[in-house]
Amino acid sequence: MEFVWPVIVSIIILMILVAWISSSLKERRKKKVRERSIPYVDENLKAGIPYSIHINDGRVFESVVILGTTEPGEGQFSFTGFDEALVLQTPEGKKVFLKMSSIRFIQEL
Repeated sequence: MEFVWPVIVSIIILMILVAWISSSLKERRKKKVRERSIPYVDENLKAGIPYSIHINDGRVFESVVILGTTEPGEGQFSFTGFDEALVLQTPEGKKVFLKMSSIRFIQEL
């Protein structure tokens, strides 16, 4: 009777381990199938290159340069909601702060 609980705990741990392994194998298979149909491209946005940025309301920011992103500081709070924003510079030299969720797509010029 003293070995019942260790056996139950061992079975539960074994089931969790099997589930984790099967899910990782499933994800690996999905990734291989996707790579065969459409390959992954290792490209990212680069600072200093002009882009055309289209946002959700239909406006377009033409020939803007990405300066970077903003991060909320430790213990800081912002009422504006621009804690994590993309910072752009217009051709006139003005800065634009865009919420990342408002960007529809970005086109390299």
